[in-house]
Amino acid sequence: MNYKTGPDAKYPRLRPAPFYCPVPSAKKRPLLGLPATVAVMYLIVSGGPYGLEAALASAGLRITLVLCLLAPFLLSAPVALMAAELTALIPVEGGFYFWVKEAFGPFLGFTEAYLTILYTAVDMAIYPTLFAAYLSFLIPLGAPLKLLVELGVIWLAGLLNIAGVRPAGRASLALALAVMAPFLALAVVGPWHPTSLRAMLSLSGSTPIWAQGGLGDHLSALSAALSVVIWNFCGWENLSVAAAELEQPRRNYLRAVLIVIPLVWAGYLIPLVITAATHSDYSRWATGSFAELGYQVGGWWLGKAIAAGGAVSSFAVFAASLLWVSRLPFVLAFEGYLPRSLARLWAPAQTPSKAIIVCCAVFSCLVPLGFVSLVLLDVLFYMTALALEMGALIRLRTLQPARGGLFHIGGGRGVLYLTAAAPLLVWLLTLGLALTAGANGREFILALVLAGAAAPIYWLCRRVYGGPPPPRPQP
Repeated sequence: MNYKTGPDAKYPRLRPAPFYCPVPSAKKRPLLGLPATVAVMYLIVSGGPYGLEAALASAGLRITLVLCLLAPFLLSAPVALMAAELTALIPVEGGFYFWVKEAFGPFLGFTEAYLTILYTAVDMAIYPTLFAAYLSFLIPLGAPLKLLVELGVIWLAGLLNIAGVRPAGRASLALALAVMAPFLALAVVGPWHPTSLRAMLSLSGSTPIWAQGGLGDHLSALSAALSVVIWNFCGWENLSVAAAELEQPRRNYLRAVLIVIPLVWAGYLIPLVITAATHSDYSRWATGSFAELGYQVGGWWLGKAIAAGGAVSSFAVFAASLLWVSRLPFVLAFEGYLPRSLARLWAPAQTPSKAIIVCCAVFSCLVPLGFVSLVLLDVLFYMTALALEMGALIRLRTLQPARGGLFHIGGGRGVLYLTAAAPLLVWLLTLGLALTAGANGREFILALVLAGAAAPIYWLCRRVYGGPPPPRPQP
């Protein structure tokens, strides 16, 4: 595969990769500019502080604040820099699938995509449900209407993505601004709330988890809070799956992560600090509590704005995530693991319309089942996929030592290993806490069975659809 294509052609030629990438070049396809790339990445990773209510309810303010302060250094920055380095090296449609495939071969490349599909299918089903939940703060919704709204979110996002990557990118930019606006208003109004300065300095409303219950309760609370926080700081590599649809991906992916990391961090810390000024009892916090915070600090207009922002955030995150999620079956179809029809592009917009429709149909089937938090499945699948990506980061330093001026993480092998190890240790801690806190043993066994099914599914897909093309001979 020759990676010297498109707008990055001025970079020196890299040696051909051992695996041929059959996905079409983005030369004739619409591309996302840097502002839209930033917006899509922000929505994929964060979409605002909505969801942190569960961490506050589990562990209180102090623990949630500490976790949010540490997460960018231990989780976000290492994964984001890994993604920026490997996207600079291999800026192709398929992203992390091809990173792992080139480093370790077709089977582990397929395993990477398979594990990603497993945890993504469950996670994507929550956003239409959250949209309806936040909308119900504004408009009363009965069960039938709620289901129609959830299905409408899925298919509206699907139509937006079918219309093209540029319309999806422009919509993401507008939606990201709409999500941020209520919390910017909260940041302006919040410090003027009575007694806010004293409360912010003392965090008097925060109750440490060790002040109540025994060790088991503490571990359970910490596990729940950690799971929520790390899920709100992960996903930096996901947009790489659509790297060939970004303008100058070798440069702009790095630029995007450097912009988005502080945006995400501030987007969580500011509401938490304002929360410290106004609340003392977090045990009753749940979805929508930030809207109540808005009512208390700024009146009905800010409460309504935050509730509306929650609905907008849920739709925006789903639509932005669908942009990259739909590219996985598209790429796997090109690679000979799924029906070839999924690899067809809709000519007017150059989008994988059939892959998008299939994804929307699957999510439509999952939504009526309701969202069940399967922490162990998500943690185990994502942790294994991330381990493969970090392994690819280290392995490709050996296979592709000459980078010709492309971005790579500096500091030598020691920094490289630390970058790979830090987020994996965080995920191992999360898994250990979930198991220690008495997580469902059957859930853990199910996770192992599903992960182990990668081998027979790989063999079956190759046998039915032909599998990927053979490696190209090295010159």
